[in-house]
Amino acid sequence: MVAALSTDLVVPAARTMSPPADPESKLAASVARRILSDVVDRGWPVGEVLGSQADLIERYGVSRAVFREAVRLVENQQVASMRRGPGGGLVVTEPTVDAIIDAAVLYLHRANTRLSEVFEARIVLEVIAVELATERLTEEDRVELRALNEAEVRDHRALHARLAALTRNPALELFVDILNRVAFLYFRGGAGTLGEGTLSASRDAHTRIIQAVLDNERDTAARRMRRHLAAEAAFLQNRNLSRQFLSRSVALSGGVSNKRAEDVARAILQDVVADDLPPGTLLGSQAALIERYGASRAVFREALRLLEHHQIATMRRGPGGGLFVSAPSVRGVSDVVAVYLARRDISVADLVELRIRVELAQVELAVEQAHDDLGAESELNVALENEDRLTMAEFADGGHDLHAVLAGLAGNRALELVSLVLIRLMRLHQVEQVSDEKRAAAALEVSKAHGAIADAIADGDVELACRRLRRHLEALGSYLR
Repeated sequence: MVAALSTDLVVPAARTMSPPADPESKLAASVARRILSDVVDRGWPVGEVLGSQADLIERYGVSRAVFREAVRLVENQQVASMRRGPGGGLVVTEPTVDAIIDAAVLYLHRANTRLSEVFEARIVLEVIAVELATERLTEEDRVELRALNEAEVRDHRALHARLAALTRNPALELFVDILNRVAFLYFRGGAGTLGEGTLSASRDAHTRIIQAVLDNERDTAARRMRRHLAAEAAFLQNRNLSRQFLSRSVALSGGVSNKRAEDVARAILQDVVADDLPPGTLLGSQAALIERYGASRAVFREALRLLEHHQIATMRRGPGGGLFVSAPSVRGVSDVVAVYLARRDISVADLVELRIRVELAQVELAVEQAHDDLGAESELNVALENEDRLTMAEFADGGHDLHAVLAGLAGNRALELVSLVLIRLMRLHQVEQVSDEKRAAAALEVSKAHGAIADAIADGDVELACRRLRRHLEALGSYLR
């Protein structure tokens, strides 16, 4: 069962947003997906020019405005960026782990993810990590764990990161890192402010977890990890640290090399956070902001790329335009993280193993939430009705929407982000070269499974819902292999 951590105020998670309805925005998103597909098909050749703006507009058959929007999307995903001048064009880029982690951490911060959500998600993921690490431990791993246990503790996240790495599952490793960083945002003044008693208790807990892993006691290791994280959450809650504190030194990575641009973007972010500015707030015109922050036009353009990459603010052109505060978008961040993991060549087996475990935890949470949310069953029914109306061409994307709704109904923004990334990765792994007959049969089986899962959730039958969900995802994994 998922551990309950509810001593602070739980704010219901924002429901998953639908893709933009604007035809041009949908077309731009489609072109961005085609660019990503082209990059993957070419073996992700970093530094290669895919083509000039004029060539690519002709290749994809879209207007200049739609192409510019598509370029903005692939730049935010760090798939490619537009280089001006002779020999320029759309250049393949390399997603960096720092930029990906920064994007996820900033999203969870700006979405006001609560302490209870962070630790609820950490317990789910880190119990998975310690179980898999115990099962997959090699002799070399044992030596490293013993050395870690005997070394002077300098970073209290080191054990958590190491156990996640031992799973050899890049998605699990990345999300454990992200949530550890988010949890650290609740420590005002950092770990250096903790007393020796607290640090000693943490070291003892780590030692007991390591010993259970070394002894191949999977269930004991999981129980100790769960108890350790619950104690850490209780400690923070007892200190009344129910909100995050964003350091003024927070990194803003995103593929720009201009240090001054990073400083300007960070200054704008701090103004947005300090004043708690709501989405849609006008920060100023480009000319006014260039003057306010003492930046050149070129520096400001680079800063704008960072702000848009992290969904902090976006520039609107034309009359009444300027830089506006953006709403944090879970779909935007999940796409960025999924593209990074796709670049890491995450296997279908790793993807399915993690997705099953995460969604089983979400089913438990969704059933609990459904008792207090009269609209939950309605949302599931709407998702099923929308699925029934999908054409075969649309089903490849829309056929996952019930899972996205389930992620939202669980009421945990951190787990929702994890789930949407895994869903996006599953889409990237979908089999393209199959017959229409096989695709139609698979779609029919998916629809039946979704209906059965929704029925069990609506009935409050956690065990049945979990059993049906596991069977459905295992079958989907087999189809993709």
